[in-house]
Order: sequence, then structure tokens, then C-alpha cells
Amino acid sequence: MASHYNTNLNLRKMKTTQSYVTILLSIAVVLVACRKMDDYKDKYLSGGSITYTGKIDSVKAHPGDGRIMLSGLLIADPKITEMRIYWNNRTDSFVLPVNRTAGVDTVRAILKNMEEGVKTFTLVTIDKYGNRSVNVTITGRIFGEVYKSLLLNRTLKDGLFAGDSVSLDWNILDASTGALGSELKYTDNSDNVQTAFVNRTDSKTVLKNYKFGTTFQYRTLYLPDTLAIDTFYSQYQHVTVKADVTGVYLKNAGPGFANSDGGTGRWQTPADWITTPDVRNGGNDIGGLDNGSWLPSKALSIEAWSGMPPVPNGKIYQTFALPAGKYILTVTAGDCSSGGIKYITVAPGASLPDIGDVPTSAIAYRTIAKNTDNTLEFTVTGASTQVSVGLQADMTGTNNYMKAFKVRLMKLP
Repeated sequence: MASHYNTNLNLRKMKTTQSYVTILLSIAVVLVACRKMDDYKDKYLSGGSITYTGKIDSVKAHPGDGRIMLSGLLIADPKITEMRIYWNNRTDSFVLPVNRTAGVDTVRAILKNMEEGVKTFTLVTIDKYGNRSVNVTITGRIFGEVYKSLLLNRTLKDGLFAGDSVSLDWNILDASTGALGSELKYTDNSDNVQTAFVNRTDSKTVLKNYKFGTTFQYRTLYLPDTLAIDTFYSQYQHVTVKADVTGVYLKNAGPGFANSDGGTGRWQTPADWITTPDVRNGGNDIGGLDNGSWLPSKALSIEAWSGMPPVPNGKIYQTFALPAGKYILTVTAGDCSSGGIKYITVAPGASLPDIGDVPTSAIAYRTIAKNTDNTLEFTVTGASTQVSVGLQADMTGTNNYMKAFKVRLMKLP
């Protein structure tokens, strides 16, 4: 009995001893932890706890030409006296003094002479006690010469001088490119330089009181980002404007040619145009004008279809005197056969040369292409030179034809 009692007593003593050891070890761990915390405070918080000043809020990056603007809001802390901006791994920096007001302040910093490209910026605010905010980072882009070299000018469909004005037809600019529109300069009849702006979506522009013989220049404006602080420009493009002088020199130039014979059938004879007898092969000495119901309008025509007489040296033309200068003759062709020889010709004198002499006698000529505008540029050197312009063909074979719906004469400056 005594032995059992002693055994229980010994067990109690052992448990009590173990508890004391555990408590002592716990106290030792706490003491060590406290000592480490005290060491940390001595090393890092010897001046007390860390105090952060208010950080900048709602930060935005505004791209520019060799520069960038960073903006944001100071909302909470009235003690802020400056903001520091770091980039290039903090090797570059900028200090912006801050004068806080009682409310919310907007701060803006423009960084100049920046390299083109994308950069990450770190913004830190500092108060009058030297306390710093947590870092605020933002990525922004700087544009430069590489970007500007890629800017394309808007394309001009056509420019035409008529009366005292120039009418311009534009292609519409794609908004996704950042294009805003185009600015242009031209000289008026008083030798003053006038400026105009053409919006991105404008398709037509009229330059009034335009001095013929001068060029105008234009360039396209770009804003690469909605937050950008700079507008970018393409290179200036110089444009020569042609003048429509059709009504001055040509009569009955189409579309919808008038006929001279009074006939109402398919074959007619065009008014104001000289036609050779072989062209007038539609019967009763009529021909040179096709009034077929399937055509969009009456067409100047040289044709030797099945059953019709051949046309060995056919000509349809007008003759008049032109002053010296550069000109463009444009013939809008309809359908044309693949056989035969078919020319648009400008020649000196009161008539077109025979078909075989065209290559050596014409001022300019070209083979007509069907269903398109055929242009022929030529130069007149004399002060007043008589010229003949028109169509001619050799259709000695059958099933050959050529049609033209409109003729235009332009003068270049």
C-alpha cells in the first residue's frame, strides 16, 4: 500500500516539475522575442513609429512630343510640401514643390527632354516633416521622331479649279489612327496666304478666290492619345491644281451628247464634232453617235459590227486654238472591242492625222482602254496653237467598236 502511494507521489512531482520547465521555457521564448522586437525598434523605429504622409491619388499619364505630363489629386494631407518623381530605376528624378490648399488640389508635373518610348514612373509625396508617402507607380509613353516619321498625310481624291475657286474631294480619315483633320494654306487673288481646316469626316472643301497657277499645301493633324498634351503633324504636301477648261474650248462634250441630224433612231451624228464619212456608216450618212437603249447615255461611237461597212480611217474630233501650257485630255470610255486600232489623239492643225501617221504626227496619243477614264497629258508651246482632239480608229475587220460617254479638257498650272 505504501509502495503504491509513493509511486503516485513521485508521478505528481514529475508532472509538476515538467510544468515548471514548460513555463520557464515559454517565459524564455517570450523574453527572446521581446528582445528581438526591442532590437528592431532600436534599429528602425528609434524615433518612434513610421508616419506616412498622404499619397497622390487618381494619377494619369499624358503623352507628349519628347515630354510627358503626370497629373493627380492631393486629397487628404494638408502638410504635403513636395512631390518627387523617379524613373529609369530611380536614376532620374524630378522634384515638384507643392502649395497645399484647404481643399482637394490638382498637381501637374511636365517632364521635358524625355527619350521616346514607354517608361514607368514612381511618385512620392513628402510633408514638411520629411515624412514620405507610399510609392505610387504609373506607366506612360513619350512620342518622338520615330512616331512622327510614321504619320501619313490624308489622301486627296481630286482637286479642280473652276471659276475663281478650287473644289477638293478628300478621302475620310480613320478615327482609330488618332487623325483629327488637315490644315491647308493657299494663295488668293490678292496674293494673301489663306488658311483652312478640314475636319476628319469632311469629304469636300472649297477654296474661294484661289489664285490659279499656284499650289496649295496641306498636312494632317494627329492626337495619338485622348490624354495627349501635344498635337502631331505629318509632313506638308504640295498640290498642283488643274483647271477644267472643257467649256472654254470643247462643245457638246457629254455626257448626254446632242445629235445634229435630228434623227431618233439608234444611229445619230454628234453635233459640234467633225466625223469622217466612214464613221457615218449607220445608213443615210448618219453615224458617230450611238443611242442604244442599253447604254447609260448617248455615246460617241466608231463601230464596224456585222453587216456594217468597215471603218479604215475613222475620226471624231474638234479643232480649236490653245494657249501655251500643259493640258490633260480625259475620255471616259464605255465598252470597246479587243480588235482594231483605237486611239485618243491630240494633234497639231485643223484635223487629226490618218491612223497610220498618228505615232509620228500627233502631239500625244494613247490606245483607248474600255470602261475607264483615259487620260492624255500634253504640252502646247506656241502662244496660240491650233490643235485637234478626239477619237480615231482602224476597224477594217468586223465586230469592232469603241464608245465614249464624256470628254474633258484640263489645264495644269
